[in-house]
Amino acid sequence: MPVNATMVYQRVERVMGADAPAPTVEVTDDGPIEFSSPELAPTTEALGYRRDGGSVSQCGQFYPAFATTDTVSIAPGNLSAQAVELVLAHEFVHIVQDDLAGYERVGEIERYAVDHALTEGSAVYVADRYADRYDKTWNRRTPLGIRECIYDRVGDGTRGLAGRYYFGGLHFEQRLDSPANLSAVYRAPPRTTEQVIHGLAPGTEPVANLSVSVRQRGRWIGDTRERAGELRLRSWLYTGLPADRVDTAAAGWGGDEILAFDRGGETGVAWVLRMDSSTDADELAAAVGDLEATLESRNATNVETARVGDETVVVFAGTESFAAGGEATGSAGDVTITVP
Repeated sequence: MPVNATMVYQRVERVMGADAPAPTVEVTDDGPIEFSSPELAPTTEALGYRRDGGSVSQCGQFYPAFATTDTVSIAPGNLSAQAVELVLAHEFVHIVQDDLAGYERVGEIERYAVDHALTEGSAVYVADRYADRYDKTWNRRTPLGIRECIYDRVGDGTRGLAGRYYFGGLHFEQRLDSPANLSAVYRAPPRTTEQVIHGLAPGTEPVANLSVSVRQRGRWIGDTRERAGELRLRSWLYTGLPADRVDTAAAGWGGDEILAFDRGGETGVAWVLRMDSSTDADELAAAVGDLEATLESRNATNVETARVGDETVVVFAGTESFAAGGEATGSAGDVTITVP
């Protein structure tokens, strides 16, 4: 190890105002992390995501590190001593956070994307403050800057995961003035990725009412459904739009349901998105229209949209017959999807 791990752990305790038993540190010789996505989930593929790993190499090289209950494993690789120190600081936060008041509430959150964003985001935030306090950088960036770089440049299939680290860290940065106050967020954690992204407390910007029913006319069967959330919407828009356009189009997210259907091994997606206002819905519809042209130009997928009421946009994606044959009727908060 190019740094004294015990010293780093003691510094993390001071930054967090905590006291917890020091973990065992294991050093491995694992190689760099590969950010490519060799396989995509059927729903993700139907939405036109690419498999490439993006251009994360512009941010630097990254090696595996993880924490368990009482052990931290780290592969230093060819990282600088300062980078190794900041990686250790991040992992040591995971050792300490289990003992912090309110942390058990994070594990009670139903949506794993939010749970994971808070768990990793608090480690990014503390490591970022650690870097500021002890004048450390990682590839000339702070830990939060590194996470932003990865989020901006990673491949489509991994951007949602990268966003949990980046926006999670940003969430704590927006809500707190000190790493010693992590419990303030743990006790009142956000419940949606919209709240995570915008630094909002629970109860702010509640999910809009949305009821979705399905009519199936042909051989597309399924009706698997879930709330995707603003982070996933951003990751999809990012597959073909610049960052500023993504910010504008996704910021008005109010609620959604994403539904998947299957026919002979092919997957079709109906994504019902209720926005905060008609203006937000107009912005999203325009962005999806431009994204549609990009995705279809590279034969990634087929996309069609429909409007229901003033505030709701419905996206149909997948095969040409599914996208073109889907219909949406009803009102902004009560939508009926008809699949071919």
